[in-house]
Amino acid sequence: MRRTLPLLLAMAIFLVSAPAMALDGYKDRRGSYFGLGLGGGIGSVFVEDETFSTGLDEGGDLGLHLHAAFGGGVTNNLLFGAELNSWIRTTDVYGQELNHQHWSLNAASTLFIVSGLFAEAGVGLAYGISEASNPAGDHRRYQEMGLALKGGLGFEYFVNGTVAPGFRLGYTRHFYSTSDFETFHGAITLRWY
Repeated sequence: MRRTLPLLLAMAIFLVSAPAMALDGYKDRRGSYFGLGLGGGIGSVFVEDETFSTGLDEGGDLGLHLHAAFGGGVTNNLLFGAELNSWIRTTDVYGQELNHQHWSLNAASTLFIVSGLFAEAGVGLAYGISEASNPAGDHRRYQEMGLALKGGLGFEYFVNGTVAPGFRLGYTRHFYSTSDFETFHGAITLRWY
């Protein structure tokens, strides 16, 4: 009887607290995750031939930034995964409409520093489509693959055990053979663990 009472008391405490633990879900980042982001950023495109203008070579313009990620948490503070990022903008130069699309597929890592604050870095493949024109009305289309580098900071907060909305600020640079692209971007994000 002496052993039964402490055992029953421990079971009662566990059963009473079980619904609270289920609601919290432990907020664990280990295991797989999937994330999406939507935002904008200032992008610049530079081409080798300085007689042509992309419309984004003098300080850049605001464009649409889209983001998708999937991967896994090695620990509660370290994630590894793959990311697909894009930046899209249409400009008007010398009376011509120029389209710009820059995509990257990166291997990325995320390190949570304190609570929901994180730093991220990645490297991968870049694919860009840029158009340029000159005052004479000549038009060029640049379409090439290259190297992508990215880094950034962000914050996310668990609203339940598996969903964490947040925001991120980052820098991305694409290196192509005949042009270069860079963007400073921000996005509202949502990650499922």
